[in-house]
Amino acid sequence: MDKSGRVSDGRETVSAPGTNADPREDFWFCRGDIYGARLSGFNKLSPYISTEKKGEGERLGKLRRNGMEEKEVDLRDYINMVKRRWKIILGIFLVATITSGVVSLLLPKTYEASAMLRIGRTRNTLLEEPSTVIEIFKTIPILKKVAEELNMPLTLEKSRGLASKIKMREKSGLLEISGSGETPEEAVKLVNGVTAVLLKRHGQILERARTILDEHLTYGEERLVKMEKEIEMFQKKIDQLGAINSDAKATIAQGYMGSLERSRDRYEQLQVELREKKMEDSYNTLSTELVIPPTTPGNPIGPKKKQNVLIAGILGLFVGFVSAAIVEYFEKPLTTS
Repeated sequence: MDKSGRVSDGRETVSAPGTNADPREDFWFCRGDIYGARLSGFNKLSPYISTEKKGEGERLGKLRRNGMEEKEVDLRDYINMVKRRWKIILGIFLVATITSGVVSLLLPKTYEASAMLRIGRTRNTLLEEPSTVIEIFKTIPILKKVAEELNMPLTLEKSRGLASKIKMREKSGLLEISGSGETPEEAVKLVNGVTAVLLKRHGQILERARTILDEHLTYGEERLVKMEKEIEMFQKKIDQLGAINSDAKATIAQGYMGSLERSRDRYEQLQVELREKKMEDSYNTLSTELVIPPTTPGNPIGPKKKQNVLIAGILGLFVGFVSAAIVEYFEKPLTTS
């Protein structure tokens, strides 16, 4: 700096801040930080000035470029990791697929047979709802009856296994019963056993319903006989009082006539009710019947070898990639050091 207050940087001389009288060459300070300068030549003092404000667009652009570079670096890291650790990934993949294939070959074959039943009804009401039947055949007492039908002892463990082999579902207004076994004959035998137990159960329900209906009809017929006698008695009373010319007797006769009309109305109403009950028993009562019997299956339904190998291969690739990433993570500090 010379006596005139000018600063020389070796190339040209500029005025120091606050020493130049020309207002065009003046610049400001705020809390010790320089925010701008009016003189274009003063920009050459950049070593003495720290610019803190930058353009928002430049900052966003820089951040965006940095993010893209990081993503590219991460993707390259993954690709390089796969190239370095491909033996681990391939080994786990092969172990998973080969193990799944061997296990699928060693597992016993599973066959499935099915039958279709139409659930009976009484007075337009199903003997049992399909959902109720499905839940009942999961209980131990019913499973014991199925085991007795199949002539096999039933323990708690076997009951669970037997329940897992029986499947029921409602299909097109019918009840489908499916059973699985290690042989086609075993599957058909299981379905026949379940069907027999269900038919016996519904036969008992239908028999109880018919017994209740017969008791109701018998009681109604007994009431008809009593009402016939009552009507006959009222008619005789009226005939006897009609032969006597008396106002008092006429009043009594009118009372008997009212009772006679009411008895006849009840009699006719009871006759209609009994007739409807008989018609319901004749036309709206059906027993549960086997619509489609089970047939011997030709092909097994399991094990599904291709599906098992495919799932094992996908899991093997995933586990292999994770294992390679773990190995890479723990070995990376050693290589960098």
